[in-house]
Amino acid sequence: MSESGCYVISTGLTDVGCVRSRNEDAFLEMPESGIWCVADGMGGHHAGDVASQHIIQALYSLGLEYQGPELTGRVRDVLQQVNSELIEHARSIGPESIVGSTVVVLVLEGENYHCYWTGDSRCYLWRDACLHCLTRDHTLVSEAVADGHMTRDEAVQHPRSNVLTRAIGAYEDVIVEMESGLIFEGDTFLLCTDGLTKVFTDHMIAERLQYQRPEQVNRQLIDEALALGASDNITSVMLSID
Repeated sequence: MSESGCYVISTGLTDVGCVRSRNEDAFLEMPESGIWCVADGMGGHHAGDVASQHIIQALYSLGLEYQGPELTGRVRDVLQQVNSELIEHARSIGPESIVGSTVVVLVLEGENYHCYWTGDSRCYLWRDACLHCLTRDHTLVSEAVADGHMTRDEAVQHPRSNVLTRAIGAYEDVIVEMESGLIFEGDTFLLCTDGLTKVFTDHMIAERLQYQRPEQVNRQLIDEALALGASDNITSVMLSID
């Protein structure tokens, strides 16, 4: 049972993938505190793994000290603090250095969920046989789609589809978005990095959740992504409310 009072079954998996030499993803599972997180260090920059692990460690420390409303009220502050620390760390490396990471955090508090994110790691909610994406990617193409300047099909094929407009450690003033809602028995949440969503569409994820237990789906998604030659690190955390 989590701090929220819900019975939660969760599983987290990560893999370096088939191309990269280093895993810059990280995840956190703390059902006893009601907090879960996935972070994706920015590949091609300096110490992406340092950035993602720093986020996870900060949220782990937060979960050890707080639960419920006190935890919910501090998530954004902790991410802002990590943002400042990563910027300072990057400056110590060199003037052009970036030590950054995307992040998506889920907190269960009482009868409510709270989702926080920056970047293109996502949180999905599977409810009543429908898959809902609770997050909106902070990328150039996603914002172009939202503004009506590009179609979704064009966005998928765009060569700059992975260019982020927000990330922890990448900008002095980072904006952490938040989405909240009610929890219901039978809900399943999926937090994942873009290594997974590059391989699977929302429809493909929903198809697998339709017929299998969430913990089985989580393992299947990773295994199938690897079988398809996953070009990026892959991380997913799945939790179901029983």
